[in-house]
Amino acid sequence: MKLNAAMSLPALHVPPSAWTGHLPFAFWLVEEAKPRMLVELGSHHGTSYLGFCQAVRHCGLDTRCFAVDIWTGDEHSGFYGDEVFNTLWQYNQEQYGGFSALMRMTFDEARGYFADGSVDVLHIDGLHTYEAVREDFENWLPKMSTRGIVLFHDTMVRERNFGVWRLWSELSQRYPSFEFVHSHGLGVLLVGPQQPQSLLDLAALRGTDSEVTVLRLFDALGSRICADQRIEAAEQRVDEVLLETRQRLAQSGAATEGLQEGAALVRDRAVQLPEGLTVVREQMSQLSKDLAVTRLQAAQLSTEVTALRSANATNETVRTNLETALQDRETRLRARDEQVRAIMASFSWRLAAPMRWLSTKLKGK
Repeated sequence: MKLNAAMSLPALHVPPSAWTGHLPFAFWLVEEAKPRMLVELGSHHGTSYLGFCQAVRHCGLDTRCFAVDIWTGDEHSGFYGDEVFNTLWQYNQEQYGGFSALMRMTFDEARGYFADGSVDVLHIDGLHTYEAVREDFENWLPKMSTRGIVLFHDTMVRERNFGVWRLWSELSQRYPSFEFVHSHGLGVLLVGPQQPQSLLDLAALRGTDSEVTVLRLFDALGSRICADQRIEAAEQRVDEVLLETRQRLAQSGAATEGLQEGAALVRDRAVQLPEGLTVVREQMSQLSKDLAVTRLQAAQLSTEVTALRSANATNETVRTNLETALQDRETRLRARDEQVRAIMASFSWRLAAPMRWLSTKLKGK
């Protein structure tokens, strides 16, 4: 097998993925195949796609790269939000925007944007059921050029209704091929009749001792990148922990300063407390005196009120007696008046009797 410089590249950007172990082969493949157009169906975080783009730039190729995905997930990759697409789009624009584009659409919708016979490398990594991956392969096969190479990920997974292994077992009997068994498996299918000799030599290794050597070589190279990724993640975690520690220390310092200020305030208040207590005691003593005076005044007022009420009751009795006596006196006076009038009337009658007789005599003549 032919070795090249690209296969030993350190990966620049490796989002978490089961594809990481195959990045050395992706680098090697790009340098050997020198594709004019590369299409990936199903990119998720973009680990494999960004690896292809890194190799294209490293090798100085005039390759056009396209990643096709709806970026919402599926039953095998899991479902996710727009943050996955937005993160990948931002990085792709910054690093590979001159020759790479993300196509957010279904595989069938994207197919109409590519002419038949125009795609040199096709990576199929969408829904992994047998029916889905077979449909993807059959629909895109007319788009493959005479140099066409199709990659299938997860050829070693036999669970959760994964069916790539089943399709691979069929196609690998019809086309020159090679399969890597590490990192969930990667099938390399040479569908075009005009292949670089290095690819034909790779396919010819199937079933030979050299095949084992190649498998171990790329497994080791992939493991190195995985180890680098773990180290980078660990270093990032260490940085995060250090940052959190510094922040907590800063917060602790602020809290300590606050406690010191609080302690000083408590001390100040402790000094002021005896003075405050003296003032409070004096105020309480004065209030007690005022309360005693108030109670004495209240008792005096109560006595006065009682006396007034008693005097009022006495006055009322006197008034009643006076009114009764006055009424009796008036009654007696009226009786005396009647007697006087009666007496006067009787005296006047008697005095007038001679006059009445004389008058009667005179009238008789």
